[in-house]
Amino acid sequence: MSVSIKTGIPDIFFLPEWAEAYESQDDGVAVSFEFAHSLGRIHYPFIKRLVPGTTAYFDTITPFGLNGPLITECQPGHEKDLAAAFDEAFQQYCTDNRIIAEYIRFNPWVGNIEHFGEFYGIDKRGIAMYVDLSAGDYFMDEFKSGTRQQVRRALKNGVTIEFDFTGETLDDFCRIYELMAKRNSIPEYYLFSRSFLEESFRKLAGKQFIINALHEGKRISTALMVHHGDYLHYHLAANDPAYFKFAANSLVLSEACRWGVDNGKKQLHLGGASTEPLYRFKGGFTKTEPLDILTGKKIRNAAVYEKISRAKVAADPETNTAHFPIYRG
Repeated sequence: MSVSIKTGIPDIFFLPEWAEAYESQDDGVAVSFEFAHSLGRIHYPFIKRLVPGTTAYFDTITPFGLNGPLITECQPGHEKDLAAAFDEAFQQYCTDNRIIAEYIRFNPWVGNIEHFGEFYGIDKRGIAMYVDLSAGDYFMDEFKSGTRQQVRRALKNGVTIEFDFTGETLDDFCRIYELMAKRNSIPEYYLFSRSFLEESFRKLAGKQFIINALHEGKRISTALMVHHGDYLHYHLAANDPAYFKFAANSLVLSEACRWGVDNGKKQLHLGGASTEPLYRFKGGFTKTEPLDILTGKKIRNAAVYEKISRAKVAADPETNTAHFPIYRG
């Protein structure tokens, strides 16, 4: 008899405590659907949300970040069979729990779309960039020459680095993040209160930390890093525009890479790039090809979904009907 391959939880975005920490971002409740089958096991964290304008219907979205259903144990060669059984079971779960629509932001480095993608409508929503920390000398092998010069410039200008593993520098993190948010008109979805971030340090203890860059004792650049397993993430970051000339953010990322290597991480994920300047900045730290961010959507109760969507469009002709689900457009 073949032995099941057990993989466990490879990345922080799949952890139940991650969903619990970020459930308020999507105005819902964190749920973990655990599917056990003779072929293996699947773990699926999601946020259950009340459908607007109703009192008894729900939809789901994966927690802030990139995750989705994940095979944690499987008989070799039966991944697709297990995924098909999961889809059938989750459909019944949705029926029983009055869930009418489901939206997934798949994790491109774990690659769970390989097993589940065929059951969803798939859209590309951008790219995810990362630094290969297993490349040997990341500074010379991954960083481009211009980025290496920026790191050296920060050091030459007397920029220093500190690590905060408890959240004691959150006041300065929030101060700098707010400066960045106002300057770049950051959407509300990406704004986080100090109390939210303080609570996240409690829920994700040992799995996140802040890297600060200082100039003459003043914190001028900051990044909130999160990690689990082989992966380290450049999760939230900001820079004081008054100190751009010191290139402190380049030193922050360089030191994040150093921490990752020292702590056995294989990849440092930089996130996406919504603007050309951001793409150029992040692209300076990596020579690897970016990964596609792919999302999945599925209607779990077509009759109710169509009824609610038609009512939304009738009440608001400016509804974005390309949005999924339509009634949230």
